[in-house]
Amino acid sequence: MLFYIAHGCPNCGGRISDERLSLGLPCEKCLSEKTFLKGDLTLEEAIQALEKNKKLRDLKLFGRVEKEVYQFHRVFQEIFGIAPSSLQLSWAKRFFLGESFAIVAPTGTGKTTFGLLACLLHREKSLILVPTKVLVNHLYERLQDLQEKTSFEEIKTRRILSYTGSNQEKRLLEEKSFDIFICTQAFFHKNYELLKMADFSLIFVDDVDSFLKSGKNVDHLFHMLGFSQREIELALKREKEEEDYAKLWKIKEKHSKKLKRLIVSSATLKPRTSRTILFQNLLGFEVTRFVSTLRRVEDLYLEAEESNLETLLERAYTIIQKIGSGGLLFVEENAGREGVEKATQYLKEKGLKVVSYLEEKEADLLELLKEKEIDLAVGLAHLGNPLLRGLDLPFALHYVLFLGVPKHFFPLGKKGETLELPLSTQFLHNLLLNLLPLFEEEERFKALSYINYLKRYLTLKEESLLQYEGLVKRVSEIKDFIQERLLNEDFMERLKRSDEVFLDVKEDGKYYVVVGNAQVYLQGSGRVSRLTARGLLPGISLMLVDHPKAFLSLKKRLRFYLGEEPAFQKVTLDGVLEINQRILKERSSLQESQLDFKNYLIIVESPHKAKTIASFFGKPARRRLKNLWVYEIPMEGTLLSVCASLGHLFNLSRKEGIFGVLPQKGHYYPLFDTIKLGKKSGNEIVDEETEEEDELYDKGEIIKHLRTLAYCATETFIASDPDSEGEKIAYDLYINLRPFQKKIKRIEFHEVTPRAFKKALSEAGSFNLSRVKAQLARRIADRWVGFSLSRELWSAFKKRNLSAGRVQTPVLGWVIKRAEEAKAHKYRLTFTLSGLSFALDFEDKELAERVLRELPSLKKEEISRIEEVINPPPPYTTDTILEEAYYYFRFSSPQCMNLLQELFELGLITYHRTDSTRVSETGRYQVAKPYIEQNLGEGFFYPREWSTTGAHEAIRPTYPWDVKELKLRVAHGLLTFQKPKDSFRLYDLIFRRFMASQCKPLRLQKGIFRFSVPSFSWEEALGLQILESGFDLLWMKPQLFNPQDESLPENPELRSVPKVFLFNQGSLIQEMKKRGLGRPSTYAEIVSTLLQRYYIYELKNGGLVPTPLGKKVYSYLAKRFLEYISEDFTRELEEFMDAVERGEKEWEEICLKLKPLIELNSSF
Repeated sequence: MLFYIAHGCPNCGGRISDERLSLGLPCEKCLSEKTFLKGDLTLEEAIQALEKNKKLRDLKLFGRVEKEVYQFHRVFQEIFGIAPSSLQLSWAKRFFLGESFAIVAPTGTGKTTFGLLACLLHREKSLILVPTKVLVNHLYERLQDLQEKTSFEEIKTRRILSYTGSNQEKRLLEEKSFDIFICTQAFFHKNYELLKMADFSLIFVDDVDSFLKSGKNVDHLFHMLGFSQREIELALKREKEEEDYAKLWKIKEKHSKKLKRLIVSSATLKPRTSRTILFQNLLGFEVTRFVSTLRRVEDLYLEAEESNLETLLERAYTIIQKIGSGGLLFVEENAGREGVEKATQYLKEKGLKVVSYLEEKEADLLELLKEKEIDLAVGLAHLGNPLLRGLDLPFALHYVLFLGVPKHFFPLGKKGETLELPLSTQFLHNLLLNLLPLFEEEERFKALSYINYLKRYLTLKEESLLQYEGLVKRVSEIKDFIQERLLNEDFMERLKRSDEVFLDVKEDGKYYVVVGNAQVYLQGSGRVSRLTARGLLPGISLMLVDHPKAFLSLKKRLRFYLGEEPAFQKVTLDGVLEINQRILKERSSLQESQLDFKNYLIIVESPHKAKTIASFFGKPARRRLKNLWVYEIPMEGTLLSVCASLGHLFNLSRKEGIFGVLPQKGHYYPLFDTIKLGKKSGNEIVDEETEEEDELYDKGEIIKHLRTLAYCATETFIASDPDSEGEKIAYDLYINLRPFQKKIKRIEFHEVTPRAFKKALSEAGSFNLSRVKAQLARRIADRWVGFSLSRELWSAFKKRNLSAGRVQTPVLGWVIKRAEEAKAHKYRLTFTLSGLSFALDFEDKELAERVLRELPSLKKEEISRIEEVINPPPPYTTDTILEEAYYYFRFSSPQCMNLLQELFELGLITYHRTDSTRVSETGRYQVAKPYIEQNLGEGFFYPREWSTTGAHEAIRPTYPWDVKELKLRVAHGLLTFQKPKDSFRLYDLIFRRFMASQCKPLRLQKGIFRFSVPSFSWEEALGLQILESGFDLLWMKPQLFNPQDESLPENPELRSVPKVFLFNQGSLIQEMKKRGLGRPSTYAEIVSTLLQRYYIYELKNGGLVPTPLGKKVYSYLAKRFLEYISEDFTRELEEFMDAVERGEKEWEEICLKLKPLIELNSSF
């Protein structure tokens, strides 16, 4: 046992130990030691024991659900002869818990089957809504079939009524002589008042896409679920205030008690009514379905001899003959509808069963493909084409053929004509976006601001634009900006040389800016590799390359979406046939297998990180549990539900024991309780304190929702930060979720990337209790030292806003001491010679002034020459990045940590709380090597590990993307930053420093020179010539001295400067690192606290000086508690905590070390 949680018992809400929770047990009052036979109980076993002892309280709901899920399992097994899948069990738990939800899952996972079985098991009236009468009959027959196959009497006696048009059916509906009613959505629309009278408590919508075509249908649905018109209007309100959201949550809670539920078996890709927001605001889930970007595609290409459509079609026909049916063919966008018609006609004449999107309605065309009545469908390589987006026919399609490289054309006009671009926001936005890589640095920032501006008006037609004078003026300014560049010779030269965007001239003499269309390629090729219940199906994408430069542009642009360029494989016709046979064989074996899709709950600390992880695999669906957002997205074989704990959930109690620590039988047990936050003030509270007037938000609510999520999941993985603080958060989550879920594992990743996430999942393990103990020791040391000293200050100074801390106070002492030392001055003479800056320091003012007067007579003598090999600096650690970010950009420590946190959560840098310079093999060979070899050349890559120790890596980029590429990703909408300019500057610093650390050394020729004036001489080693460049191409080019330059010294200046400079935020953190006080996670916090308490303040030049209050506080503490605020004592505690983390010391020893301090405090 390590500690208690004040209100942690899952059954009665009473005090409980971490040990009992970790065994799945409620507290001793609920279940005494004598009444359970073994530890490590399942939820079902714990509930049975509580029932036996007549102590079942809060777990009663889960007891009921367990029984119903057991029955669901038995019925399913009896009917189908197999157990329900993990996903179906997860849905069953949610259903019996009384949730309304959209079933998020790939094709073929049994969504409709589950919905039908839920209706049969539901004890009250159920309504099933489908789009067509054919489906009404089909589901009616399926329900009857399910009834026949079961022996459960309550299911067999359920009365099923379907409406197919007869008066008898309608009469039975009016008489309510049924238990399950099935009808079309059209019948629902026309007979809403009649259906409303039936008082359905479960509604199952099997195809929400067609249902959402009518906003009226949505309103009727929510009225039927028991929501009032006033509640619906509040949910639809556009600009909601905080109190509106509070009201909506109360409405949700009130509705959940009515036990009227909605289950949606498939979600929509494109909602056609704004009323879909009702699902989110009133039921807590979205009906917009996930979009998976998982792909197993063989990216193949054949070079076309000619680029005309006739030649490409001949080649395509030969390929289709070889690989057969089950494909899509896309004609290049520029060929238009005429090209689609021509391609369709040509292939039909060759005897192929071909239909284009122009010939059939979308639904009919999909049916033809699904039933394999045609060989292939022909579409246009344009994002608006119905064959390119939303097509989900996993087993019908296995290849896609592109007639030419997908590309986008921007017309500029004919040669010799005046360039006049259209005043179209969409055209200008897209053109500017594609020209972005060609702009110089200053122009790029301007272009980015224009792109962001145009984004707001993309749907505005040119004729509508003309109605707004201010808008016309601004858009005209943007148009002129682009036109000026296109008329500039240097810019046009860059355009001609570019790999990503190029200039093309058509036969009619018109100029076009052309780019490879990556989105079209990904959407098109994605149609043949779909995620199903049997796994991710493989497919083939074959491109006939008609334009080599467009192909190069496409490959470059694909890296924006895939993170790297796809490995396109050049093939022959025989090669295509061989790959096709292999793909068909793989697909056949997958069709015969059945994968048990699991539901993994992933818990991270921040919502930003949760969204980033879910977005690795596509665009996730979302649901909301009050302040908790859950992102749902399938990964191969798994449905991920990713959410955030919002940091720490518990803190030490302030009122009980010794500042929250209970002495018991020679041991010390900390008492934790949930953190409460003042909704207005943001103040953190632990115990219920009557003096707090603010309305409180209790993080216990998050635990409640996480327990439900964990209960419904197949397995839970906790992915808080990989340090002792993160481990304590992880362990807190583990023990609080353990009674509801036995399968809980710890995962760690030091960078938020798909590669690191998948690796962490595959290596999931147990919790590191040594880290947890180290964090307990640290927390108690902070509490006992901080509270003891702070209360002394409150008493002495009569101010309750004062504080002291075991690290904060010694650091305050350094600032005070340095400020005193900085009063002593010396004299600094600065000047430039041959473009180099020189600085000479003197103690003697008279000597300094004499040297200044004699400087025009300065002589130099070269003594010798040497060759020096200079290695690059190591990559950044927390202390060095905080120091240099302050030096270069004047970023305060908290500001810099916030920027680093954002970069980390976006998956752009490794974990930023680190004191290690270690670089992993991934960092060296998958990040540094490709960038350095591509941009500098093969000979410049010089891999260095830098250190073999440290739990974390150095701070480094996670991809070989420089800041220029980062800006392109922002422009394309793939990344967003809170403060883009600051983020770019900081990322650029980290990126260049890391890349430099993996470059070869610099070889420099230096000269040793003696400089002299009559009164003084000195020697300096100066760089003369770069013999061989290395890291200097990326980081800090050395200044070179020209010994032949006989010019006199320039800009001489003599100044009085401090002998020792004041600390600034960066150098103070560096001092903390050097002296072993604080940790990477607390450096910025310590400096910030000293500033907030007004113990120190910052001068305009960045220097830190103590305030009178700071001096008084430190003086008072130094006189009375010198031992406990000394640097040695604090360092000793840090070393002790490190020893605990290594498993070498017992954490409770910290209490014995600090007990004398507690005894000094008047409170004890």
